[in-house]
Amino acid sequence: MIPTLLDVDTGYDDALALLLALRSPALRVLGITCAAGNHGLPRVIDNTLKILDVANAPRDLPVAAGVRQPLVEALRPLAVNIHGADGMADIGLPPPDRSPVAVHAIELLRALLTGADTPVRLVALAPLTNLALFIRQYPDLAAAKVSGVTLMGGAYLAHGNTNPVAEFNIRQDPEASRIVLDSGLPITLYPLDPFRSLTFSLEESRTLTTHPSPSLSVAGRILVSTCATMGRATAMIGDAGAVATVIAPDKAHTVRLPLTVELMGEATRGMTVIDRRPAPQRGAANEWWTPSPTQVDVVTEVDVAAYQQLFVTTLADQATPASQGDPLVS
Repeated sequence: MIPTLLDVDTGYDDALALLLALRSPALRVLGITCAAGNHGLPRVIDNTLKILDVANAPRDLPVAAGVRQPLVEALRPLAVNIHGADGMADIGLPPPDRSPVAVHAIELLRALLTGADTPVRLVALAPLTNLALFIRQYPDLAAAKVSGVTLMGGAYLAHGNTNPVAEFNIRQDPEASRIVLDSGLPITLYPLDPFRSLTFSLEESRTLTTHPSPSLSVAGRILVSTCATMGRATAMIGDAGAVATVIAPDKAHTVRLPLTVELMGEATRGMTVIDRRPAPQRGAANEWWTPSPTQVDVVTEVDVAAYQQLFVTTLADQATPASQGDPLVS
């Protein structure tokens, strides 16, 4: 089992990602940190705890509240026509039967990584503010105990979803994104390109709602409601694809390329500038800028059918216990 920490801003697709991570026998989820992003922090925490109830996650699995806003700009939550009024497709889940731990997200990361026997994979599905502050506060711990970061963010060839070129998580806090991506930690970037390719049709989603597994049934309800909310015949599983990449990396095609985050442009702030030129052309004598030293593994495409099957079979398996947490923090 891969020891894993998730950082989320739980809207509907973070919810699907959490269900996959918690039900997967390949992952051991040690804890979950929350950041404002898709919604304000109180709703993000509430939605996260609701999903832990659905997944029958261990009662001692720690969930911590983190940042309420980006480092520089004001928070810009997504509109209700994407995630619904409650942030989770308005399917009417009951109030959570658990509470967050009484420590800040950054201190939870510190405690869990300090106590980890082996390096831990960070899965970042939110704006990167929590992780940036943790890396700045505890750089030696991050270098010693983080095996790598799989993050949902940016775009490879796809167009942006906040401006022509920038993806939401990166654009919400470009400065934090630059800190994380320039940290020297091994990074796998799961951008909008594969994110948009993973969908279930409305009919497929309706079929999932009748499954006896609470996790798969709720996932189906989320997908059906998302089709209605967004007025489409299909719904994306979104962030769940990044989790699937951790579970089944052999089903993803990655390319290692230089990357930087644009901080200044009026129309391009938050863009992940991925240098797709042939290597000999980077840093040539007539270069007009200094090529980025940051190299990341960019997921350019995935085996869609394999990811769909992984998602359904994992959530359908009621025999496998939900991922065990770490009792270090109560």
